[in-house]
Amino acid sequence: MRLTQSTTTGSVHFDAPTVTPATPFIKCVGGKTQLLPELRKRMPERIGTYVEPFIGGGALFFDMQPSDAILNDVNPRLINLYVSVRSHKEELVESLACYEKEYNTLTSINAKKDFYYQNRTEFNYGFETDLTVDDAAQFIFLNKSNFNGLYRENAAGKYNAAFGWKERIRLFDEAILSSCSAALQNTSITNGDFEDACNSLSAGDFVYFDPPYYSTFAGYQAGGFSIDDHLRLHNLFQRLTESGVHCMLSNSNTEFIKNLYAGYNIDVVPVKRNINRNGNARHGEEVIITNYMSNQIIKL
Repeated sequence: MRLTQSTTTGSVHFDAPTVTPATPFIKCVGGKTQLLPELRKRMPERIGTYVEPFIGGGALFFDMQPSDAILNDVNPRLINLYVSVRSHKEELVESLACYEKEYNTLTSINAKKDFYYQNRTEFNYGFETDLTVDDAAQFIFLNKSNFNGLYRENAAGKYNAAFGWKERIRLFDEAILSSCSAALQNTSITNGDFEDACNSLSAGDFVYFDPPYYSTFAGYQAGGFSIDDHLRLHNLFQRLTESGVHCMLSNSNTEFIKNLYAGYNIDVVPVKRNINRNGNARHGEEVIITNYMSNQIIKL
């Protein structure tokens, strides 16, 4: 906090301290930071428990910072990272600083490449044991030094994103991590299937679904996100609607998705896709689907 004095009245007042906003601490393909204005204006006026069954980078959660929330993902390594940010932030920062220093002090890009692939191998081996705070730091290191923040698993469930050829990396902003840790303090963080994350919801609760998109990138998890998974998600969306739960869902602008959710509000919004090497293909469209209008659940 800082004291300042008026040059006209001589009065002294306190300037409020600057608070760094909580924003995503990892880069995600399909991250929702660019869509926050569109998502914000479609939020219900009032919500009970806030739920994200596919948390990813958590852009909407950190923007809204609800007082009662459930964050879930099927990826145990991502969930370990969220738990580490919430409960072991200082230890995580120390580990991140070591990764950042070691990478940035390597003198050749080939040495940096070797360091990346060595850590990728260790990351996959470590998955066979109990996950630790260092595993969380390694997750961020791989995320910030790979190609475009891509998280991809092969059929065996092993992380296989390629090296990003970066001369220098910055793995963290401690002020942002502190704000994220504070936002996560009263949050339930779970690792499991998206249906399980929505088992105990009541009328007035809110769910934001941001699943792996139909007919786009499908390598987020071993086995991908199948047609059957999209149908399961649609059925869950319907059950929650019948229970009076507010639901919002993002997905690709395809006939399959629009036909699947016919009868609900479907808005098409423009997006940029930074992962595509072809600049002409970096502009696209997504849909935002809601089951409510003016805070009232749609009756199908």
